[in-house]
Amino acid sequence: MSGLNEHQIRRVLATFTHVDGLLEEIDRLAGEALSPFAKERADLAPDEARLLRAFEAQARARMLTALDRLHIPRPQPTASARWSVTTSLTFADITLSELTESALRGYGAVDPAACAELLALVADLRKLMARGKALLHEHDPGGLSDKLAGLPGLTGEVLRGVDRLSAEHGLPEVRPLIAAAADRAGATTFDVGIFGRVSAGKSSLINALVGVAILPVGATPVTAVPIRIARGEPGASVTDIDSQSHRITLAKIPEYATEAGNPQNTKGVRAIDVRVPRMPEGLRLFDTPGVGSLGASGSAQAFAWLPRCDLGLVLVAAGNAVGTEDLALIVGLRHAGIGCRVLLSKADLLREDDLARVIAYVDREIAQVLGPDHALDVRPVSTVPGHEGSLASLRADVLAPLAADHSRMAAEAFTARLRHLIAATDAALSARGATGAVRVDVHTARAAAEQVIRREADHLAESTTDVLARAADALLAAWLTDADGRAAVQASVLGAGGAALAAVREAVELALPNGGGATGPDGRRLPPMFDPAFLEQLPPLPAPVIARGAIGRHLAAARLERLTAPLGQALSRYAGRLYAWGTALLDEHAELPMSIERGRGLHNAELARLDEAISAS
Repeated sequence: MSGLNEHQIRRVLATFTHVDGLLEEIDRLAGEALSPFAKERADLAPDEARLLRAFEAQARARMLTALDRLHIPRPQPTASARWSVTTSLTFADITLSELTESALRGYGAVDPAACAELLALVADLRKLMARGKALLHEHDPGGLSDKLAGLPGLTGEVLRGVDRLSAEHGLPEVRPLIAAAADRAGATTFDVGIFGRVSAGKSSLINALVGVAILPVGATPVTAVPIRIARGEPGASVTDIDSQSHRITLAKIPEYATEAGNPQNTKGVRAIDVRVPRMPEGLRLFDTPGVGSLGASGSAQAFAWLPRCDLGLVLVAAGNAVGTEDLALIVGLRHAGIGCRVLLSKADLLREDDLARVIAYVDREIAQVLGPDHALDVRPVSTVPGHEGSLASLRADVLAPLAADHSRMAAEAFTARLRHLIAATDAALSARGATGAVRVDVHTARAAAEQVIRREADHLAESTTDVLARAADALLAAWLTDADGRAAVQASVLGAGGAALAAVREAVELALPNGGGATGPDGRRLPPMFDPAFLEQLPPLPAPVIARGAIGRHLAAARLERLTAPLGQALSRYAGRLYAWGTALLDEHAELPMSIERGRGLHNAELARLDEAISAS
């Protein structure tokens, strides 16, 4: 016995626990690196930090000795570290979800461009929180570790090798790709994902393709519920967040997959698997949540499903300017190594001559981001009676060949997925300098990157005529479908700045380790935003009496002629800011002695061996 009563023992333990918490704070301040968001300056000398950590250990040891001498049992952990980490990530996600446009408006007027940039960053952070929570479940029964352990042959060897490298070198960004590949290993179906903004017409298209009204057209889908559709007897099964499934009829799907029937996904649905007789054998369709106005959770869920399909169909509604969400989906599929087709939905709103013009406009907008060497097939579709030819063409030219040879096509897609995973892992290792690769002087990489940055900035500064031409095409496309012409022009002009930013950002990320992240206490240097004030002052741009053909194109160009001077000034200013931003990032790393050499094949020997084994199989 300690000689102390129960209440006195509790007081001793409470005091020591409080002191231990204060010592943890000292440990944080004496650590190797303070958080860039810490309120304290990192003004402890290295010797001071080492001595403080030794002092902290001594203080803890003496408190434990005191407990032992008093015969007070040492405190035992009562909570799981995994549970605490999950809780912290959940609260971080909730906190981020509350950083909305309406919340910012409570502090005053909100700049639209700055708000859009911030909300995009918040959505990215929320995806990162979800990825952190997923990491904690990889060792659960049936989780990623079990899946990898059970994979036979070369597939298992490749995925376990990449898994080991990602764990050893801390590469969380490749974990979703590993999980997606593990899920697809051995699959014989060919999976086609349907992606697009809210109201792009995804539900109408899928209903028409499968011959069943699975979702009511015009209903707002639940932001976190993907739907998988395959061939079989009519029916569906709902899988919840605990991986428990139960069967439902097709008529009950809206109760789980629409905002009206399942607001904010209160029923905890993870996915819905649907079976219909008219689906081609061996083909599965994924209907993903729409991105855009339904909030960050739906967009995050849609982007999470990008690497899980074998082909992505991205819907862009006719009459809408190609938006950042559309381009993000296309780029996301490309980065995941997934094939992509673009469907111009609601094509019935356009006459044949206008249709060709709008398709050319969409082509140009995509090429602005992907580059001319990565052209995509843009195909018009419509679900309106009388326009069945577009659906028949989609079935015959795209879906039927995939279904007819689905096993081989799925195997080829899986091989491409593995090779992309190896390349992505190699690139991540290169960014961290962990490949043992041949290295080159950093000044060589910097000079190449600066040349790209200068070229992109000069091109942007001189692109007023081209940007206005694309904006006129966007305006005409909006007129042809009674859409908002002013919004179409704004989106088109902003897209030009976004394309230049993407090119400059890529040049920096290829030239510098860790993508050029700043090393100072301010964290990563954020890029400048393209936010010309004259866009907000644009008057409404209603359609003229004649809004088709060459006359419509001439009128659209004439309406925008007044923008020539302010647009030229805005593009020139933004080009200068982009150049300054890109070169400043390069300058911040000028003292680095080495940089990974890019573009000469795989750098990591183990990954190169696995890639060769795939080629030989």
